[in-house]
Amino acid sequence: MDIWFEISKLSGQTLKTLDQRKPFDVVVHREAVIVRPHKNKIERQISREAIENACRKLFDAGEITRAEIREGFSEFNPAYVAAILAALPNVHHSIRPIRLWISKKA
Repeated sequence: MDIWFEISKLSGQTLKTLDQRKPFDVVVHREAVIVRPHKNKIERQISREAIENACRKLFDAGEITRAEIREGFSEFNPAYVAAILAALPNVHHSIRPIRLWISKKA
């Protein structure tokens, strides 16, 4: 799967954080994703590298937690990264704790 191609499909969409269900808009650029939370409208930029590396970990290990995203890939935006990854094909999630995993293709 071309990770950035799949992420790019999310541009212009409104997603929600997984646990608190806070809506945010997604704008995908060449080297970053901009998230625009509806509540405060303060844009946050998340690097392409952070998202792709977290996604690689998810696909290599078969799962990733929000804590792992925060500790290894995006210290200040793990809720947004988790929501973006959860929107990808064949990715499922649970909350409390937030955990994402890949479903096996048939």
